[in-house]
Amino acid sequence: MRPHLEWLYRLAYRYTAQAQDAEDLVQELLVRLYRNPEKLAELSDVRPWLLRSLYNLFVDQWRHRRRTPFGHLHPESWDTLFAEEGAGETPETELQSAGLRRLVLEALYRVDEEHRALLVLHDVEGHTLPELAETLGLPLGTLKSRLFRARRKLRRQLGGGNPLAEADVIVAEG
Repeated sequence: MRPHLEWLYRLAYRYTAQAQDAEDLVQELLVRLYRNPEKLAELSDVRPWLLRSLYNLFVDQWRHRRRTPFGHLHPESWDTLFAEEGAGETPETELQSAGLRRLVLEALYRVDEEHRALLVLHDVEGHTLPELAETLGLPLGTLKSRLFRARRKLRRQLGGGNPLAEADVIVAEG
């Protein structure tokens, strides 16, 4: 499992937008795997199974949290997301890319969790819709319509304009 931990954490973080929640999600997945090691031994390709299991666990936790009255009380600072970004860039390009990253990530985390998870899996992680249909157990048409709605919501969060132009405004103002 060690080679998959970084990927699982990164995926969980993109789902949850919280470092602690991402760690808890990965830990819960690993605990479940520890209790049932035969499951891992019978898999020919572990990665799709891990993706589906992490997603299902995320959805279960999200549904549970939706039923509770408090949700997340202390979101993590956006500055911690960019602590290691920009290695090897000039200060000007680093500032511009940090502004764009901040703009896109803030918009992404304002999209509801179910749509955010699909955007992360398809647009960020690069999984194809047929892969996701098989992995998530959803019809292809359902995934296409959900992805369309997710992108439309993200576009609205970005203001419907050109994110590069908006990033330049944020950088100039900051």
